Amino acid sequence: MITTGYGSWYNHTGSNTSPEGDIADYMNGGGSDWCERMDKAGATEAIADEYREAVCTALPAGIYLTGDEFIGLHHSDPDYTDEIGDFDIRAAIEEIDLGGIVAKHDIGA
Repeated sequence: MITTGYGSWYNHTGSNTSPEGDIADYMNGGGSDWCERMDKAGATEAIADEYREAVCTALPAGIYLTGDEFIGLHHSDPDYTDEIGDFDIRAAIEEIDLGGIVAKHDIGA
């Protein structure tokens, strides 16, 4: 498999350097006490795991989120398709309901 970089999380979101940064921004509206309780209960980590999984699921076969970078098949790889080359990573991320994931793990709910 021949791979290449497809850009960083920041390149595709323009907001943070990682999915966890987006989660922190979203959760900051809940107040510092709530965020602290969420951290202590392990909910924040569970949110990050589920969010990353949702991102990976939203990507087509051949593009992967690894750490804070997107990598994927190089155009010279035999398995490369136009779907991979034309895929809008930003739009896929925007379709994910981060609020729903946070609500699912909200210890105060």
